[in-house]
Formats: sequence, C-alpha cells, structure tokens
Amino acid sequence: MKYALAALVAAVSACTTAPQPTSPAAPAMSRAALDAEDEAILRTVDMFLLAIGNHDAVMLDELVIVEGVSWFQRAESGELKPVEPFMNSGMIEPDEDADPFIERYWNPIVHKRGGLAQVWAPYELRDNGEQVHCGIDAIDLVHLDGAWRIASILSSLEVGVCDALGAGTATDVRPRDGWKETPNQ
Repeated sequence: MKYALAALVAAVSACTTAPQPTSPAAPAMSRAALDAEDEAILRTVDMFLLAIGNHDAVMLDELVIVEGVSWFQRAESGELKPVEPFMNSGMIEPDEDADPFIERYWNPIVHKRGGLAQVWAPYELRDNGEQVHCGIDAIDLVHLDGAWRIASILSSLEVGVCDALGAGTATDVRPRDGWKETPNQ
C-alpha cells in the first residue's frame, strides 16, 4: 500500500506545470508561463473566492461540488490546531447577513493532468479593511461538463505569518476586482 502511494505521489509530481518553489513566498510561474487552461483554472478560483467572500449562493452553487469535503487547520501563536473537515455543501448556504470579506492570493502554482487540477498559493483574508489572517490554499478542481469546478480545499489559517508569505509585497494579486466589501488595494 505504501509503495502504491509513493508511486502515485511520484506520478503526480511528474505532471506539474511549474516547479515547486523553495518557500511559500517564493515566486511561482510568471504570467507569461500560464497557458489558456491554467488561466481557466485560475479564473474558476477567482470566481470562487469572490462568491465566498461576497456570500453569493447562486455563484457558489455553480462552482462547488457539494459532495466534497474541505479541510482547514488553524495556527494561533505558533500552535497548530487539529485539522477540521468542512462539508462543501455548507459553502453554498452562506449567511446572507454575514459581513462580506476579501480573500486574495498571489504566486499561484497550477498543477494539472487531464480533468484534474490543483492550485497552491499563499493568500490573505481581509475583513472591514483589516488583515485577519494569511495562509496557504490548496484548491482541488475537476473538469466536469465543460467547466472547472471546486472539488475540495485544504487551507491553513495562520495569524502572524502574512509578512513571511509576502502579503505586504505581493504583486499581481487575484482576484483583483468584484468585491462587495471594500475596494481591493
């Protein structure tokens, strides 16, 4: 069993579209290195982040595979909390009275093979113009019925790491526009 897992990891690693950076804040592929399929994948991630931040249930229903499970891990004061599951079906039922927020990312690394893709990127979450936390999002996508859809998300929610992840110096952040909260500077 462990050999099958090692073979799977080796096979997936061989199918990447960009090399792994040496650190989360290291530059990933440049804009010029993105092909049309990479852009389609990143547009899906952009639309998902806008939909979740703006609490847009209609858009979330179009983008998220409700049968999936996502996983989140908080880190506070350097202490890792247990990894927690979150059913994707809960994402498409946002609280309409909730405060909109902004989640933006930079330096995405896109891995794809056939109808499977993953985007790995540092991100920043802002609420009411204030930085709440940063972390790494690993967003799994599948190509169904002619479109990329969100299958699951692995996300770290870390307080105090934003500078280390490049939040203050990030250029070419995504998504840039479309927020209900405050303009994205």
